[in-house]
Amino acid sequence: MVDYPRIPKPHIRKQLLEHRFYARAFFKLSRDLEQKPPPFRLKLINSVVSRKGKLKEDPVFENEREWVRKKVTQVAVSRDEALAEEINEQEYQETEDGIECGCCFSLYPFDNMIQCPDAHLFCKSCMTSYSSTLLGEHNPNIVCMDQSGCKLPIPESELKRFLSSKMLELFERVKQRKEIEAAGLENLEECPFCEYKCVIDNEMEKLFRCENAECGAVTCRACKKLDHLPKSCKEVEEDSHLDVQHLVEEAMTRALMRNCPKCQKGKLLPFIKELGCNKMTCPNCHTQSCYICRQIVNGYEHFNRVGPFVVIIAPSISLAHISPFHIGWWCAARPRGE
Repeated sequence: MVDYPRIPKPHIRKQLLEHRFYARAFFKLSRDLEQKPPPFRLKLINSVVSRKGKLKEDPVFENEREWVRKKVTQVAVSRDEALAEEINEQEYQETEDGIECGCCFSLYPFDNMIQCPDAHLFCKSCMTSYSSTLLGEHNPNIVCMDQSGCKLPIPESELKRFLSSKMLELFERVKQRKEIEAAGLENLEECPFCEYKCVIDNEMEKLFRCENAECGAVTCRACKKLDHLPKSCKEVEEDSHLDVQHLVEEAMTRALMRNCPKCQKGKLLPFIKELGCNKMTCPNCHTQSCYICRQIVNGYEHFNRVGPFVVIIAPSISLAHISPFHIGWWCAARPRGE
């Protein structure tokens, strides 16, 4: 009510109940006010908040409200900057008096130009593309690209004028990593899961504890895997081989198992062929199917077809000794459902 004195109280209460958080309700009410007309009737007289009684302080609410204030300020600053840039652009178009970019040679207002310490000027668009390419290659050396051969580094104060927050963060991270690598520190180790590095002087320490808030992994310094103490690295390696072997065995078992193509219960009660003919019978609904192509069949006609590279298979003979190529051609060439 203090933030929006002209909005009716019932509408404010409704938004608070619906969104549950002050911040969400605040911005929803802001959008409602921007609508023309708004979804309520504006009050002619501002609401008066009673000052009777002692208000209880709520730290969580105060933190949320402070965050909203900062957010509103940021939005207002961004809006003012965009408006100023738009006015500047209009004035430039009217006067047609601009500065030439040293890269694309187009004319721009002075506010849209980035300069090196030797006063070589480039537009924000060219500098953004150039910097993005370098940072994509993990190269933080963003230097002047003037045709005169100037290689002075672009000041960080200028980088902040055109790089996004994410690009600035990447620049700082890549720059820091290059500086650490150039320092040649002894006993410097890196987290296997992120770019966090630190010096560990204690040779008896077996674990590397990453202090990156987004990672926090605890890993073995010897094998670079997640903490596996009290097991040794060799035991963990053997366990991984056993896990792989187990996965292969399960996959092979699933390849041999069949489900009834008709009844639902057959999906829960798979069956397997040990020997004999490839005509399978569901133990639940007694539907007959082919073990190779898994289609429903009637009798043995499905198994007595003749074609190129295919032999006649007697009902009592297994397909185990026939090449996979012949089996695949046989089932693919046959009409579906036979």
